[in-house]
Amino acid sequence: MRTWMRVSVVLCVLLVLLTVPAMAYEVPTDFTDLSLEQAMDEFMQAYGLDATNFSVSYHNTGTGERYTFNDKTFMVAGSTYKLPLNMYYYELEHAGTMAPDVYISRVGATLDVAHEQSLVYSNNEMSIGMLYNLGEFRSYKELMRKYFTMPEEEIEPIYYKDNYYCTHMMMDALSYLYEYRADFEEMIGYMKQAQPGEYFKKYVTEYEVAHKYGWFEGAVNDVGIIYTPQPFLLAVYSTFVGTAPVEQAARLFTNYTLWSAPKEVEKPTHLELEVQYVPLPEDAPAEVPAEVPEEVPQEDVQEVFAEEPAEAQSAFEWWMVAVALGVFLLGGGAVLFLLKKSRPKR
Repeated sequence: MRTWMRVSVVLCVLLVLLTVPAMAYEVPTDFTDLSLEQAMDEFMQAYGLDATNFSVSYHNTGTGERYTFNDKTFMVAGSTYKLPLNMYYYELEHAGTMAPDVYISRVGATLDVAHEQSLVYSNNEMSIGMLYNLGEFRSYKELMRKYFTMPEEEIEPIYYKDNYYCTHMMMDALSYLYEYRADFEEMIGYMKQAQPGEYFKKYVTEYEVAHKYGWFEGAVNDVGIIYTPQPFLLAVYSTFVGTAPVEQAARLFTNYTLWSAPKEVEKPTHLELEVQYVPLPEDAPAEVPAEVPEEVPQEDVQEVFAEEPAEAQSAFEWWMVAVALGVFLLGGGAVLFLLKKSRPKR
C-alpha cells in the first residue's frame, strides 16, 4: 500500500509539472512583433509538442498563406478518416452512381441516414460499413487517394495497412471540400452540427466551425473549416498530449487569421481641395460673368432702390416746415390773448 501511495504521489507531481507551463500559456491576439512561426514555437514549447506527438496544417483561403509542421508524418487518424470517406459517397451521388435513399446492407441503413450518423454523431458501425462497402481495406485506401496530392513514394506502407493518415492528406481533402463546397452543402451542414463545444469548437465560439474530430487510444485529432471573415482550413493531429493542444491550436490560428486580415483604410472626414493659382497674362482683361452686365446705368439703380423721385421728396419736406410754422404762430397768438384777458383791471 505504501509503495502504491508513493507511486501515486510521484505521478501527481509529474502531472503538475507537465501542466504548469500549459496553464501559464495564453494564446496571443496581437502578432505585430510575433510571426506565426514564433507563435507556434512558443505554443509547442508550452504544451511539450514535437515531431513525435504533434502535426498541423493551416491554409488561409483568403490570402493563400500556409503553415505546416510535421505534416507528412503518418499518425493514428481516429474518426477523421470519415471526412474523405463521406466525400467519396457524395460524389457517387452527384455522378448518379448511387441514390441518397439506397439501402446499403453492410451499413444497415440508407445512404442519407449513414451520412448524418457518420458526420454528426461519428457512428463507427455505419462508417465501417460504408468503408467495406467499397471493397477490401486496401481498395478503400486506394480510392481515398483521389483527394490527396502526395506522390506514392512519400506515402508510408502503414497507410495501406491501418487507419493512418497525415495532416497533409487531410489538408488536401479539406481544400477539395472547400473548393467544391457547392456540391457538399449537406455534408458541410452536418459537420457544422457535429460535437458542439469540443475540439475546434471549444474556444472558437464566435464563428461557425465545420469539423470532423477523432479520438482513439490517446490520439486526439480534428480537421475542418473555420468560418472567419477569411475562412481557413485546419488539420491537427496529436497523440498522448490531451485535448488542450487541439482546442487551443484552433484559437491561435483564429486569432492569427483575424489579425492578418487586410485592414480597411479609414476614409477622410472632410474633403481637402488643392487650389492651384494660375496667374493671368498682364495684358489679359479680367473675365466678367456672362449674367452680370458690364455697366449698370445710374437711373436703373435709382428705380430699384428709391421708392419716390428726388423732387417729390423735396416738396414733401417744405410742406412739413410750413405747417409747423403756422401751428407755432397760431398757438403763440392764442396764448398771448388768453394772458391779456386774464389780467385784472385796475
